[in-house]
Amino acid sequence: MSLSTAAAVMVVPPAWQVTPLSAAAVAVALVHAVGRRRVARRQSPSRRRAGARRAVLVYAGLGVVVVASSGPLGQASMTWLSIHMATHVIEMFLVPALLVAGGPWVPLVFALPVRSRRAVLTGWYRGRWTAPLRGLAGAAVHPVGAAVLFNGTMVLWHLPAVYNWASWHGWPMDWLMAPSFVVTGYLFWRVVLASPPWRPRGSSLQQIAVVVGTAFEMLVLSVALAVLARTPVYSMHVQMDGPAAALRDQRLGAGVLWVCGDLWAVPAAVLVAYRIYTGGWRWSATSAPPAGSS
Repeated sequence: MSLSTAAAVMVVPPAWQVTPLSAAAVAVALVHAVGRRRVARRQSPSRRRAGARRAVLVYAGLGVVVVASSGPLGQASMTWLSIHMATHVIEMFLVPALLVAGGPWVPLVFALPVRSRRAVLTGWYRGRWTAPLRGLAGAAVHPVGAAVLFNGTMVLWHLPAVYNWASWHGWPMDWLMAPSFVVTGYLFWRVVLASPPWRPRGSSLQQIAVVVGTAFEMLVLSVALAVLARTPVYSMHVQMDGPAAALRDQRLGAGVLWVCGDLWAVPAAVLVAYRIYTGGWRWSATSAPPAGSS
């Protein structure tokens, strides 16, 4: 065992583990703190206080990532499908919503020195070699693309063949599944929520569509696991718990996914309805409603 590995083992409590997602969360928090200090120097006291409040949301989201992925909950999720589903809800809905509302990108960009920041931004927006990447990024952040990626990721990882492969190998859970949930969850919530200094990406119609469509998709997935499946579909849980216990846990996990997963839909729908009521119907994400429209 190397010295660095030994040090990591000594500082991590027995019920905890270091995962790629938690390590990334800590790194993002440190970079964000550096950038926020640089941004705060240029701001008025009122803007500085607003930035501090948003930073609390960012750090809360990153803290939840560490607790959910590295703590006892993360280890228990490998044993019980119901707990596994609860962590999915945390990683796809709670964490991304906190990060989006916290508006992390300006502090993250300002963490770079001025010259490096300008070089990176110029290379991204004007570089020829980044053109294909900009095209892919544009498709991913588009409301339709974000909704497809979000729902597709949820369904893909719960296909029996994919889930069984990931659970038996172990590393895909930490390196692929959990990060993909947080990333696609962030894209999804950017359609619905503002992320200062930017407004939501989606129009009112798109926001309604992604909220209703996603709630329906989660209902279908839950019904498939709890009602349509007469036997347990995930082999690792069958081997660990036996068929009867695995089926009970599978149905409980489907209930967690449905009930807890859809708890986000009601406040999201109320938020969209409130915006429409107070600010008018927004036909697009960037333009004002057409003249004469209601």
